Amino acid sequence: MPTSLLTTLPDGAPEISGPEVVAVVLMLAGVMMLAFLMVMRTRAKIARRQAETLPPKERLEKIRSDARLRDDVHSLEAGMLDTTRRLVATIDGRSERLEQLIAQADARIAELERAGGAASPPQEAPLASAPVSAAALVTEERRAPVPPRVENNDVQDPLTAAVYALSDDGHQPVDIARELDEQIGKVELILALREV
Repeated sequence: MPTSLLTTLPDGAPEISGPEVVAVVLMLAGVMMLAFLMVMRTRAKIARRQAETLPPKERLEKIRSDARLRDDVHSLEAGMLDTTRRLVATIDGRSERLEQLIAQADARIAELERAGGAASPPQEAPLASAPVSAAALVTEERRAPVPPRVENNDVQDPLTAAVYALSDDGHQPVDIARELDEQIGKVELILALREV
């Protein structure tokens, strides 16, 4: 060792400097890694020899079980891939259908706004502090202006025309929905838009 790297301690033992410590640690780590790799290679060789010393039937069974395991994994992967593709196709179809329905609803809203102008939201009656008599309610209803009704021949949609015709005949929304095989809310909406 060079004398510049060594210093003498009071008891006469040499001291190792910083760069020498790093070199020694790296050398020890390399030796340990080599020893570890040699042990692992030796174990792998021993395992291979033991597999080769198995009787032919056991070796064949081991090979078959490994092949079955691989086949099971591949079939599972294929099934998952097929299921994923089907789900993606279903979601894509539904999203396209939803976009079409939204476009139809937007067109219908625009058509209704052009036909009757912007619908004003219904105004809520103020809460009365005293009970209101039935006669006062009837008088109030008589004073309210009757909105103009849309005639059936002015309607373009056959469903709307059918709903209006049945309503004019005195049928309730529940009966109209049942007869036309439609949802009650849809029938009530059509009738509500007629009064706008």
